[in-house]
Amino acid sequence: MKIGDAKRATLADKMAEAKELCMTRLRAVPREKRDAVADSILALADPEWWDRRPKGSDVFLLILESRKAKAMKIIQEATR
Repeated sequence: MKIGDAKRATLADKMAEAKELCMTRLRAVPREKRDAVADSILALADPEWWDRRPKGSDVFLLILESRKAKAMKIIQEATR
C-alpha cells in the first residue's frame, strides 16, 4: 500500500459526499422524494468522473455544469 492510498477517498465515500451535497440543494423537492431525485441526478455522472475527481463534491458540481438541463428536468418533475 502506498502512503497516499490511505488518504484517498473510496468510490463509496465520494458518492456519499456527492449525495449529501446534492440533497442539501434539493430544498424545493418534497422530503420523501429527495433521496430518489439525488440518486437520479448522480446517475448522470460519467463513470470515469468518479475516478478522476478527488472529491464527490467535484463530481456533483461537474454534473450540474455538464448536465444542467437534465438535472433541472429531474428536479422539475419531482416538484410537480
